[in-house]
Amino acid sequence: MPFLKEFIINPNTKIKLWKLNLGELDYYELDEYDSNLIKAKKNQLVREQFLAVRKILHLENPCYKIRYDESGKPSINSDLNISISHSKFMAAIVFSENNKAGIDIEHKENKIINIQNKFLNDSEKLENEHQSNVDYLTMIWTAKESIYKAIGIKGVSFSDNIIIKDINKNKGYGYYINGKEKHKFDLIFFSIEDYIICYAQSNN
Repeated sequence: MPFLKEFIINPNTKIKLWKLNLGELDYYELDEYDSNLIKAKKNQLVREQFLAVRKILHLENPCYKIRYDESGKPSINSDLNISISHSKFMAAIVFSENNKAGIDIEHKENKIINIQNKFLNDSEKLENEHQSNVDYLTMIWTAKESIYKAIGIKGVSFSDNIIIKDINKNKGYGYYINGKEKHKFDLIFFSIEDYIICYAQSNN
């Protein structure tokens, strides 16, 4: 059974994961909106990730449908807010009552060492004692990506506008800062197989 795990964050928030088995999911349950979206996806793995997200949603509630706004942020026909992520053979959705909640899942890869200067800011570089630690750098990346998804606006600089602080084992916090605008986010991390997951939730 490919459905992998459920994490209960609190009574109002949970994460569901799906582990892909290529070729297992089909298209027959897609509505017209999703059918048109998947036709534009040429990569087979991307199509499988798309189907996995719909499968998770169906498991949660068969009546749920995903729609996207102009910035690409997803929503469902519910009072709950959602955030979606997928990487390689894992897909995830968070369901939350918080209107600023985001999730990111990343497969750990050594190439993150070579691109770290593109997303770390100066304070993170000075504080970072793990310049060659793939796990730590992947945690920073997933934290920034999850905050970016929670904010839901375009044009955000990962190095200038998102600052991560005090990652300790499976928790931390970060900020989205843009001029006088400032939002603080609590971060929760999970590790499963070769993947790292970060859930970000605004606390102000």
